[in-house]
Amino acid sequence: MDQEERYLQAVSNGEAVATRVLVTLLFTDLVDSTRRAAELGDRAWVKLLEVHHEKVRELLVRYDGREVDCAGDGFFATFETASRAIGCGRAVTESVRPLGLQVRAGLHTGECERFRGGVRGIAVHTAARLSRLARPGEVLVTSTVRDVVAGAGIDFEERGAHELKGVPGRWQLYAVAG
Repeated sequence: MDQEERYLQAVSNGEAVATRVLVTLLFTDLVDSTRRAAELGDRAWVKLLEVHHEKVRELLVRYDGREVDCAGDGFFATFETASRAIGCGRAVTESVRPLGLQVRAGLHTGECERFRGGVRGIAVHTAARLSRLARPGEVLVTSTVRDVVAGAGIDFEERGAHELKGVPGRWQLYAVAG
């Protein structure tokens, strides 16, 4: 049993306190990726996807983000600040346009459990749901994110209250303007 497994067992037995961290979570998703892959063919699609991945990873470094996962055509990353996450989300959506790609992004700030080098919890599910609701080229955030960056000079457009599949309650959503 490795150290993390011992820790998780100790948490479940009540012998240790789970480690929770406050992070801003970013999920990105390429719009119409399956259609584009079919149009381009496998070889050209893989090359385009590699360029996309390289651009996103460069931006994660620039905005001090941490890649948690990359699942084909989307990224999951964490940030210590919401303003950096917003900046990265906006930069990603802009950087892929010259490639003929569109990205949608979702952001939420919340506490998560540290787990095997990443994070888990309802906040992760919340952010993932947002990326699916975002319009092409849009960075969609929860009211939590909007409130956290108050005073940072970031403008938002209201997108109304939404239910997020599997996530309790209704969530007030905003698109990053500009």
